[in-house]
Amino acid sequence: MTDPNAIFKQFTERVADDFPELQQTLNDAKTGAISEQQALAELTEIMGGSPDLRRRFRDVAMGTLAPLREEDKAQPLDHGGLIIHNKRGLPRLNPLVEAALAERAQFDGDIPELRTGGQPEGVAPAVSVETTGRSSVVIGQMLKQASDQVAGKVAAKEPERQAMVADAALLNMVEQGGTALAIRKERGLVLDGQSSAVDAPEYRRGQLPVPVRVTQPSGSVLLALTPEERKKSAWQFLSTSQGRRSAESGILQIIEAKLKGEGYKVRTRPYSPTSNGMVLATHEWTVNIDGAGSMQASFSFIDTAAAVIAKTLAKTAGHRDHDVILEVTSVNTVNIRSVGWAGRLMSDNPVLPAGGGGNS
Repeated sequence: MTDPNAIFKQFTERVADDFPELQQTLNDAKTGAISEQQALAELTEIMGGSPDLRRRFRDVAMGTLAPLREEDKAQPLDHGGLIIHNKRGLPRLNPLVEAALAERAQFDGDIPELRTGGQPEGVAPAVSVETTGRSSVVIGQMLKQASDQVAGKVAAKEPERQAMVADAALLNMVEQGGTALAIRKERGLVLDGQSSAVDAPEYRRGQLPVPVRVTQPSGSVLLALTPEERKKSAWQFLSTSQGRRSAESGILQIIEAKLKGEGYKVRTRPYSPTSNGMVLATHEWTVNIDGAGSMQASFSFIDTAAAVIAKTLAKTAGHRDHDVILEVTSVNTVNIRSVGWAGRLMSDNPVLPAGGGGNS
């Protein structure tokens, strides 16, 4: 298989040797003195003023990158209904998907696992935290600490990202004569010149961030918070998917203990829509999010959710004399302002009837 990096290296060397008039712009882009968009505009202007230069550049690009042409054609993009292809105009994102993303973004800020471009300017990283804590105020404070910590790591990678801008600008010029998909895929380059290859490992686009481990705030720190700050922290916990995701471990732990107290033989595992096994019981606990002003910072969301879910699962599932599997996940229906958590009990035993066993 063709090595895209080797091909691109050969191409950039040819550009450096054959097109000295482009070097200043490319160097400025590489050092971050200008953006990729500015670099592309300058390159286009230089090319536009010299038909011969434009022809020579195209010939070099087409010749050097020719081995990748067939590979590009063999990799069609399947957007799975996310992209609408209009009879006129450019393809656009499905309006329903746009609405759902906007709805979630107003609470979470960023959505890295659904983003192909770089970190939006002025938007804090949306990361969950590793905790089994029960206080919404404490978890809200930890979320802020984790976001600041990851933001610093994202900023530290920015110079490296800027150094790739010149490569992306060249590729954009090349794409006037055909895509360079194999290079982009190998090097992580996307159309805005930012690259998943130089993202901070803790916060890569296209991936759900792993929970961040931070120190729990001390009692003195919590006592120093004003009522408004406590409400803001609790709102950050409940209203964001990263906050609700952070509570899953704690809720799972509480439900597990309560079910074992009821006589169940329980083991736990991460929730997956494709988990194997038969569903014995499910229950979700949700609350409406009407706005930060209506937030009750002292309310124990985690304990309440866990207690209600555990009680309903125990009542519904039965089969206390068999091993059961417990899974917990977040409920993120922000479109109807209803969020919370759900739990389910499953069994690997194919002969158990679902729900309502005689041992309840």
